[in-house]
Amino acid sequence: MTTRGRRGDGEPAAGAARRRSRPGAAWAAAALALAVLGACGGGDGEPAPEAGAGDEAGAAASAEHGTPLEVDVTTETFVDTTRPTPAGAETPARPDRTIVTRITHPTSGGPYPLLVLCHGASGHPDEYTETMRVWAADGFVVAAPHFPLTNRDVPSALSNVPDVVNQPGDVSFVIDQVLAASEDPSSPLHGLVDPEAVGVVGHSLGGATTWAVAFDTATRDDRVDSAVVFAGLTMPMPGGELDLDSGLPLLVLHGDADDVPLELDLEPFERAAPPKWFVTLHGADHRVAFTDDESPYDELVTRTVLDFWHGTLDGDDEALARVAEDASHPTLSTVRHE
Repeated sequence: MTTRGRRGDGEPAAGAARRRSRPGAAWAAAALALAVLGACGGGDGEPAPEAGAGDEAGAAASAEHGTPLEVDVTTETFVDTTRPTPAGAETPARPDRTIVTRITHPTSGGPYPLLVLCHGASGHPDEYTETMRVWAADGFVVAAPHFPLTNRDVPSALSNVPDVVNQPGDVSFVIDQVLAASEDPSSPLHGLVDPEAVGVVGHSLGGATTWAVAFDTATRDDRVDSAVVFAGLTMPMPGGELDLDSGLPLLVLHGDADDVPLELDLEPFERAAPPKWFVTLHGADHRVAFTDDESPYDELVTRTVLDFWHGTLDGDDEALARVAEDASHPTLSTVRHE
């Protein structure tokens, strides 16, 4: 594994050979949650929330790991000509998948681990603008795709939830393109990305995408080294099933006041092999703890995910050992760790 100057030289946690397990949640069960998935995007066409005190808390947590790095934002339009986009509720079919991707990254140094951030149904990368800056300033390249049919700029995006079956492929394609850009001397990402350190994180329907690209036999990407799920659920992928015996490091955070039932993340978590952490955020709804909205959970969530990624992607054993403590709070949260 490539050494990154701001972290130790250890290897990331290695997963055992993947084995098959029982199928993921049935569409019928998942459908009970889909009516509220729009909450993760704040509704069709709503503007992104303004940055609040939560962003300051995140910056403070980032600073604990060293002086925050200078970051920049690059937007790329990646076109996958090998896969079509089906017709949406109000949009025609396309022969390709066009994936606009916002990439927040340090301006120098590296190479750094790559994180792919998956938004929810009728969601958008704008909801995580300050969050991505905090992560990047702590030593990560963060790529946030606009999924072709479910981002909030698409008419009737909530009606296009079934396109989730194509979103794991979008994540893999974005990984392809970002790694290629890191090899391109003309790209602003040149030399910034470590191809041996890739994490995926998703919120809500993006959480379903993350479960699938990390664990589903039909859609998983073996380049993914660890996964984080925010208020998610699992959804079946055609021809596949969840393989939860792999030992891929897993961190799940879910509020117990979420209209998307906590059990939809907890059930697959319980079947997953260690190492794994499940953080229950007491009183948290579907959105507030995971976006740029100000909330009492901001510092806890930021500190937890940064230590998880430094531990699983940067080989920082001390950071990994802090995750359970980071995620524990006498009133805000409880954590299960195996």
